[in-house]
Amino acid sequence: MSAEPANLEILFAEAVHDRLVSAIRSRFPRKCFGYLLSERSPTAVTDFILFEENVRNEPKSRRQFESYGRYFVEHHDAGFVASPKETWRVQKEIWARGLSEVGVLHSHRRHPANFSGIDYELHMERFENLWHLIVSMRNPLLPQLRAFSVSRRGVRELGVRLVRSTAVADLEGASLA
Repeated sequence: MSAEPANLEILFAEAVHDRLVSAIRSRFPRKCFGYLLSERSPTAVTDFILFEENVRNEPKSRRQFESYGRYFVEHHDAGFVASPKETWRVQKEIWARGLSEVGVLHSHRRHPANFSGIDYELHMERFENLWHLIVSMRNPLLPQLRAFSVSRRGVRELGVRLVRSTAVADLEGASLA
């Protein structure tokens, strides 16, 4: 699935959006990372999956994050790294559910849902074909969600629209409305 949606709007099944926000809120203040999933449309989110274990503070990952500067030295909870074992488990679960990754997501604890230079660098290392959703939990009662198309040409914000149905056909139809 492509990182460059034909339209500039991500369609989110309302129930999936609500479950996602609830799941991230229940894990707060822990950082969240995961995938947004769809049956076939790169712009119609019908489900998600979150990783459980953050190995960011294991020596190799810690060195990488701390090389980004003082912020990552002072905030050991900034950044997320999934273990290879969990990554494989999540991939097999996605396949078993008959879904595909269409977007990657992570939460911000202290910052607005802005896409930073470090977000860009880390995204491009692994996720060239996916768009990116950032969920800011600066105010857990009012999470801020912003989606971004990310490519070698740069970053651009995508619209996010909630749609009542969870059926991909209905979501895709909504994109034509």
